[in-house]
Amino acid sequence: MKRILLIGLVVAAAGIGAVALGGKKAPPAAPAAAARHDVVAPGLVVPKGEVVELGFEIVGRVAEVLVDEGDQVVAGQTIIRLDSALARASLAKAEALLAAAKARRDMLLAGSRADEVRAARAEAVAARALATERGLSRGRAEKLRDADAVADAVVDSERGQADAATARAQAAEASYALVRAGARVEQKREAIAQVAAAEAEVLSAQAYLDKHEIRAPRAGVILRRFVEPGELVTVTPPTLALTMADTSSLEVRAEVDESDIARVAVGQVGYATCEAFGSRRFPGRVVRLTGELGHKKVRNDDPRARLDTRVREVKFVLDEAPPLPLGLRMEVHIDEGSAPTASIR
Repeated sequence: MKRILLIGLVVAAAGIGAVALGGKKAPPAAPAAAARHDVVAPGLVVPKGEVVELGFEIVGRVAEVLVDEGDQVVAGQTIIRLDSALARASLAKAEALLAAAKARRDMLLAGSRADEVRAARAEAVAARALATERGLSRGRAEKLRDADAVADAVVDSERGQADAATARAQAAEASYALVRAGARVEQKREAIAQVAAAEAEVLSAQAYLDKHEIRAPRAGVILRRFVEPGELVTVTPPTLALTMADTSSLEVRAEVDESDIARVAVGQVGYATCEAFGSRRFPGRVVRLTGELGHKKVRNDDPRARLDTRVREVKFVLDEAPPLPLGLRMEVHIDEGSAPTASIR
């Protein structure tokens, strides 16, 4: 009873004090500043650039698979080979034909050797000497015939031998002239063209041989492999051999709801989280925004999530390259108040 009485006296005293102050009310407290909220968007972990799908352009049987899933490769590294015995034989044949064509071309362009020229000249001189001798013998036979010393048959024989010797001398001199002059211009051009054709055959055979290998187009990690040694690959339909991607820099492709697109700009910072890593935050920044809205692609387990809403894709690059698996679902938290910087391309 005494405690109730005491409380009443305190309340009464407070009322009297308020009256004494002129009956004025205490000023209301200032309203709290509106809390700023991050833009939250679902996304998927993707590599820098697109995932590359690799396959063969020809039909063949797999001879070697030199990589496995998860292996790091460098640009130009051979990762799969087909059986190339026939292709290597075709290349060797083309190279042999090229060597023969080059030899013939070089021979024609170089002209006749000095020994060949001297031999042809000697044959021409000998043929001319024999023709002279046969001519003199024919003249003697004709004089003897006029004196009725020899028969006409002997004269005819000498005349025939003389004419034959003259013809052989003319042929030898013509051959000497050809040897000294070398090959005709048309023959040289033909030889040069044959070399060019043979070189093209070598390039074609080499290109066909190269198609029996798959080389890494750039550095990256092998994500999946779909063929084994001994397996037959086809082109109709094409056989997918493996997939790879550059995982040295990871990014999250997030989908910002249409109602929040005005709050997101290039250069804003934030962080990404995922259920697998608990409360750990992966810092990053917005580096690109798509120029159009699209349909939602990232699905989560929230039954209340709307699937018919339109979204804008945001490229959110992580500051580090944590060992996150590609395709991991994450939530990107973008700080609306962070100052945007220049667009990063």
